[in-house]
Amino acid sequence: MKKYRWNDLSPVIRQYVVVDERGRYGIGSVDPNHGDDVIFAHPASVGETLDSTQGVPGAETLPSNAIVMTDTAFHRKDDGSFSGFWFDEQENCHIRIVSDLGYKMPDRVADFALAGSDEMGHWDYGAKLGKVGGEPPVKGQKSKEMTVQKALEYAVAVGEKVTKRGIRKAANSGYILDARKVGRDWLIPYNGFNHYLDNRPKRGRKPIK
Repeated sequence: MKKYRWNDLSPVIRQYVVVDERGRYGIGSVDPNHGDDVIFAHPASVGETLDSTQGVPGAETLPSNAIVMTDTAFHRKDDGSFSGFWFDEQENCHIRIVSDLGYKMPDRVADFALAGSDEMGHWDYGAKLGKVGGEPPVKGQKSKEMTVQKALEYAVAVGEKVTKRGIRKAANSGYILDARKVGRDWLIPYNGFNHYLDNRPKRGRKPIK
């Protein structure tokens, strides 16, 4: 498994649905810091109330109907399964991954990535999985806007030949609808940039009004 990281360099955790040999389902996660040979899992059933959490730290302070989800480590075996113990049982069991739930986004990352957005969905400021650091948002950046660097990468990805200088010049000349200058650089809206790429102005052509 590739070791991806968020902007703050914390590892990106991937989640899975797992099942043991008795048909008990659970939710497992793989932390790149522990490698591919360990999966941390807890039961997915809703029966893990305080009655079955004796010895779990802090359980005594929870409401009587609280559900505690404690991950325990399962270690990979030669046949691809993982061996370990559910937190509420003492009998060793084997679990297998049956479904991939994708990467888990922590609240702190979601709050940052979706700040100011009034739409459902993912908003990528430019930080790519696998790229340490990424590109932080420009102050005041809105959803559906990208920096000049991201506009260049977007253009290259769709097969268009442009330069950062050309993008800035087009924005300054009014060829990119709703482009706006922030500080010493520009924020480029996706719709306006797509319109520009589809309607490249020829020499002497007047900017869009």
